[in-house]
Amino acid sequence: MYPKKQLSRAIFAAIAAMAAPSLVSAQSADGAESAAAIEEVVVQGIRGSWQRAMDIKRDSAGVVDAISNEDIGKFPDQNLAESLQRITGVSIDRSGGEGQLITVRGFGPQFNTVLVNGRQLASENETRAFSFDTVSSDMVSSIEVHKTASAAMQSGGIGSTVNIKTARPFDLGGLQLVGTVKALVDENSDSTSPEFSLLASNTFADDSFGVLVALSQKASETRLNQAQTDGWLENAGIPDAELNGGAGFDGNVFSPRNYDTKVTFEDRKRTNANLVLQYAPSDNVEMTLDALYSDFDIEADATSYGHWFTGPNVENAVTDSNGTVIDLYQEEGLATDFHAKQFDRLTETMSLGFDVDWRLSDAMSVNVDAFVSSAEREANNGGGNQLSLIGYANRVRFQSDGKVLPWVSQFQDPASDIADGDGISRPVSDYLDPANGRAHVMLRRGWQVEDDVQQFKINGLWNEGNSEGLIEARVGVMASNETKALTRWDNEGVGIHCTFCGYPNSPDVPDEFQTIFNAGSDFLDKVSGSGRTPTVWLQHNGEQQFAYLEQISGVSFDAVRRDNSFEVEENTLAAFVEMDFAGAIAGMRLNTTVGARLENTDVTVKGTESPIESLAILDQTEMVASYGAAKAISAETDYLVILPSLSSNLEISESLVGRFAVSRTLTRPTLDSMAPVTNIVTTRQGGNLTASSGNPELKPFLSDNLDLSLEWYYGDASYISAGYFLKNVANFITNGTSAQTFVTSDGSLLTDPSTGNDVNAPDVNDAVAEFTVTLPSNGEDALVDGLEFAVQHTFSETGFGAIFNATLVNSNAELNAADITQKFAVTGLSDSMNMVGFYENGPFQIRLAYNWRDKFLQSLTQSNGDGVVFVDEYGQWDLSTSYELVENVTLSLEVTNLTEEVVLKHGRFENHFLLAEDAGRRMALGLSARF
Repeated sequence: MYPKKQLSRAIFAAIAAMAAPSLVSAQSADGAESAAAIEEVVVQGIRGSWQRAMDIKRDSAGVVDAISNEDIGKFPDQNLAESLQRITGVSIDRSGGEGQLITVRGFGPQFNTVLVNGRQLASENETRAFSFDTVSSDMVSSIEVHKTASAAMQSGGIGSTVNIKTARPFDLGGLQLVGTVKALVDENSDSTSPEFSLLASNTFADDSFGVLVALSQKASETRLNQAQTDGWLENAGIPDAELNGGAGFDGNVFSPRNYDTKVTFEDRKRTNANLVLQYAPSDNVEMTLDALYSDFDIEADATSYGHWFTGPNVENAVTDSNGTVIDLYQEEGLATDFHAKQFDRLTETMSLGFDVDWRLSDAMSVNVDAFVSSAEREANNGGGNQLSLIGYANRVRFQSDGKVLPWVSQFQDPASDIADGDGISRPVSDYLDPANGRAHVMLRRGWQVEDDVQQFKINGLWNEGNSEGLIEARVGVMASNETKALTRWDNEGVGIHCTFCGYPNSPDVPDEFQTIFNAGSDFLDKVSGSGRTPTVWLQHNGEQQFAYLEQISGVSFDAVRRDNSFEVEENTLAAFVEMDFAGAIAGMRLNTTVGARLENTDVTVKGTESPIESLAILDQTEMVASYGAAKAISAETDYLVILPSLSSNLEISESLVGRFAVSRTLTRPTLDSMAPVTNIVTTRQGGNLTASSGNPELKPFLSDNLDLSLEWYYGDASYISAGYFLKNVANFITNGTSAQTFVTSDGSLLTDPSTGNDVNAPDVNDAVAEFTVTLPSNGEDALVDGLEFAVQHTFSETGFGAIFNATLVNSNAELNAADITQKFAVTGLSDSMNMVGFYENGPFQIRLAYNWRDKFLQSLTQSNGDGVVFVDEYGQWDLSTSYELVENVTLSLEVTNLTEEVVLKHGRFENHFLLAEDAGRRMALGLSARF
């Protein structure tokens, strides 16, 4: 644990400890001779990487942090997101134990603009977020995180603008050939898989023509050990007679939706290719053509064992003081299932850009840039979220007793079970006997994503070449078009998935379809409560089950294109002007960059919608909706914004720099919130009817920003910095609800067949179906501020170096977990800390890194519940080491998650367990060569 007071003390202690040895050397430095010695030392390796990153930070007009490669084809981490988390204020979200998305200064993935070589790469993500796991780190030369705005940069990043730079042949110069092969070891799956990369670059014709080709491929087999609850329900209808011995509860009651234990096996394969052609027909013209390709596929299959709880059928429930159900029994309406799940993510991303730099004179130059990019994620017949269930009606007891993992056990009779208190009386053989299993839900669902980006930019630069006054002026225009289509595929909305709901006796699932799966005695053994977690259950092949049931029933379970699909097209025309000035205040040089960006965005949202026509009883708890013919719907909106920015740095002394920056930034609305279609979400008996709709007229988030920092560059690749930031953000999106009825095609109001005289069939007394419809709108504002501290120190010529940085962040819009009426809070806010130490001497180097992130609110919604999602504090150690066997041939070892930490998530309260995920320890043994 690192409470804020302790974290603050740790920050200042680390600053003092790292700075103290350098004070003597800084004071004893002797002018030109000392400076020349430093320039000779800082050339390559870890120390060289830190030096280049520090130079970027120091020379930037605003607040910029960077990561630089240690050598060609050698980035500090295998994954770009893993490297970015070392930067002050940057945190990451992991997918399958691998970094995927970033949060900067508490602002999540969609609030950060990610560029590749200054251009917006299309994303296969359903949101605006960029997935860093799609790009190999072997192709990257540096990453810059711009925390303050510049008028010349593309808008969209309230949190930051991240620019990923890939290698260029003119930058490398001459013949460069670098190759790496690695063996990737996943300890959870006990598997070894290959990775290789190759980069070849050369220049010809007196360095006027350059070619670079890079190729990398990574294949890995991973295993995730998991336990999960999909959500917690608020006031789900547990009868008062069954609550706290008949006393009920005076307040909100929170009950679990389900509880599963699961093992997910992933086959990951990423292929990246990069081609760069550069041509300089004269000293004044340089042309660059570059193409980037990424094929990233994850084929994930999971086996799990779980229970599904229904509030009205719960018996003998007990709550704690906050209303959380910590003990319950259920027999009627309970689903105990063995799941075969599939979570495929099959993606392809391509981009092509052409850039011309033309120096018209010594003072004036023009840059013309044209760029196209596309990304796609396949629907894969609903394989993005496929589920095959075999189960049976059962009796279970759920208990939450202060340990992280709840306890779900079998029982024979509630009264006798309460008396003996052991919770276990049903033989294990009963639920491991394939003969007891019945077919149940068969789901295929997922989103197909298509993203197309087209951009054209013309920028002009005027360089006065003066030491004071107006130094440089930049102007430019950009035309950008992005069209993102999200197409829903599933078999759920048409009711096919529930052909066998209710556990029918026929057909009997063949016993040979199921085998006994053993998760192992060490399953989640680092999580409290794991010793009583079931580790043996029935496993089946989902595709085999689908094929068998299709043959028996004559029904195809294939996913179909749903009529709630939509696309968002944004056309943006932008123009900017930006100028650099230099002057002096009291003998101190003051550099100022001031500018403004004008943007007009036209938005067109199109979709199809099938109106709901009827509701029919499906089983004891569910109803199924029927829909009419699809109709096209569309909406248009536009907005014009001016984004001013000013950044100043004051050179207080040769080594001391102060910075001040103010700006306005924007982030465009979330895509799913803009969909104009109405989706029916829940159709449960008893009036639990919900729907959701988007709002294509949403405005962008706008933030007014202030940054202050003080930076002391006191030695070779060494500095100390402290900063404060403030963001005043308007137009946050919140979800409101309203009651809505629907009119069918014959002009009558839709009715609820679970009401009236017969709750199992329609009758004339059925009530009108009233849905609670969720609709997003702008309106909330929030202040976010924080402190950032960083120390980077290299210990003279000893070969040792260290980094310590930390971010403390706060907001006036934090969540009150006990208030279920609160609709808005800023997600992603958390304190964070990094420590990196290295030793580099001759052919040997070693680096040990620790990253810590405090507990944070990840989401205001759950996948199948009414609550929120918190991620518990998490700290991870990573180790890398290398040895140069002979000149330019290096052996390396990288270890990720050295101590095998586990990701934990919970709902409103600590005992609202949501997830425990153990990705295990991973290693990479590599051999690289450079010629």
